[in-house]
Amino acid sequence: MNNRRFLKAEELTRPTNCAELPLVLEREEGSTVTSSQDFCQAVSERRSEIREEVLKYGGVLFRGFPLDSAESFQSAVEALGYDPASDNPMDTSPRHNVADRVFTSTDAPDAFPILAHNENCFLNERPKMISFFCETEPRQDGETPIFDSRAAFGTLSDSVRDKLAERKVLYRRRMPKQRRPWAPNIMRTWQESFGTEDQDEIEEMTSHHGLTCKWHPGGRLLHTEVVVDPLPFHPDTNQQCLNIQGFHRSSIMLDIEEVRSRQNGILNSLVKTGTGLMYQIDSMPVTIRWGDGSPISHADMVEMRRAIWSNSVLFRWRKGDFLLLDNFLTAHGRMNVVQPRRILTAFSDLVTIP
Repeated sequence: MNNRRFLKAEELTRPTNCAELPLVLEREEGSTVTSSQDFCQAVSERRSEIREEVLKYGGVLFRGFPLDSAESFQSAVEALGYDPASDNPMDTSPRHNVADRVFTSTDAPDAFPILAHNENCFLNERPKMISFFCETEPRQDGETPIFDSRAAFGTLSDSVRDKLAERKVLYRRRMPKQRRPWAPNIMRTWQESFGTEDQDEIEEMTSHHGLTCKWHPGGRLLHTEVVVDPLPFHPDTNQQCLNIQGFHRSSIMLDIEEVRSRQNGILNSLVKTGTGLMYQIDSMPVTIRWGDGSPISHADMVEMRRAIWSNSVLFRWRKGDFLLLDNFLTAHGRMNVVQPRRILTAFSDLVTIP
């Protein structure tokens, strides 16, 4: 069916310390797998082996196989025995359905890099698996960087690791009733985030997930808060991982700086200025603090980001790529994008963190 290997230097856009993330399963020349149905049958027959390899390496990249649509991507996820979700409640990233259980990875503006994160790490319930499919190969840039969460945990300084373990982290969300015209694809409305306009239903959902919520008059704004353990143990392997999304001025500004050399300088400056203004007027959609509500220092946030980015992998997407990630073991993000680019995603197998 395939060659087993790891990414080669020419497939990466920068060197990596994670030489075995992800495992690459590549279609062999002359392979009898010539259709998406063949592929689904082949992975179904090797389901247990592939799932074990995901646990070992953190992710598997299927490359060169005949997947060509959102529907074939969903079928492949299901063939591996995963149960894709039909929605992603309380999601922060703007996205939309393209098939029954497949979404765009994000509809966020191309110029904005998306912070490293384990999907829904700002909740105590999150998918155990996340999958990506490259429907349209990026013309330039547009990588989905992946990050070894086990290695990030292991390379944290003792001081920050102890703080994370003892104090946990608090995520605050700010959701408007209507999108702002100056940030149409950054802020999700509370109706979009929760999939309903029923405020009582939203309060039941937030309570179920351990969130507190506060409404502004007329539902103009909804604020939610939740405390999350950022160092969870994997539900199958019991390995401890760093699961966090640095919704913090320091991390966001450093990520914008990360893509500065790849962007028009004026555009990059505008992104920085706009982001800084949103912090000044306290209108960022999500922010992160220590679990007791006190601010996380610049130094502590920079240390978390260092641990994450020192264990990163950036590779060039190819049309038809199918990337399967364990959402506890491996985080992901998005670099700046030069269109065209279309990456799809599916979320599978929800797990509740103790």
